[in-house]
Amino acid sequence: MGEAIWTRYMPSRKIIDDAIAAGKIGEVNFVTANLGYNIQHVRRLTDPELAGGALLDVGIYPLSFIAMILGDEVASVTSSCVKTETGVDAQNAIVLTYKNGKMAIAHSGMLGPTEQFGIVYGSKGYLVAENINNVDRVWIYDNERKLVEAIDMPEQITGFEDEVRASMAAIREGKIECEQMPHSEILRMMEQMDSLREAWGIRYPFE
Repeated sequence: MGEAIWTRYMPSRKIIDDAIAAGKIGEVNFVTANLGYNIQHVRRLTDPELAGGALLDVGIYPLSFIAMILGDEVASVTSSCVKTETGVDAQNAIVLTYKNGKMAIAHSGMLGPTEQFGIVYGSKGYLVAENINNVDRVWIYDNERKLVEAIDMPEQITGFEDEVRASMAAIREGKIECEQMPHSEILRMMEQMDSLREAWGIRYPFE
């Protein structure tokens, strides 16, 4: 069994990793990521019986973008949310502090659209990933906020082909997980979101 969160498998992940590893923005110190839509009238988003809420539906993408950049050594988490009338989160803000002193802010919501950027800030500039749940383009800026590089992503068939290829490769090699999203990371992300819901007092009827 694996987690089919496609951003973990797409070429954009390696393109961003390679740009950072090449030192194009220097030492990474901060990351922000957001994802929001006007989807407050969609029943599965508001119904606790259907595990509703912005966090589980769209919030996983900002958290995953941050995790792909900064890893899993989270030292502390501070967060807040605003709830719907049904008691699930309508929008939320999450601040993560890492053991190495790096920080990140994630925001997700169902009340309206956001620009859907993931931004990685470094000592020599910053990197902007457009549309974090399916990155369209990466922009790299220097310390003077001047654009120094624009990287378009490879063409897609549907966007799902990369996770399909990864699954096929794992099966052929006799593996029980994909290296792009191992079981340990699946569990960690689920536990992170469970902890956030617990802090907000959100518990589903079936739990």
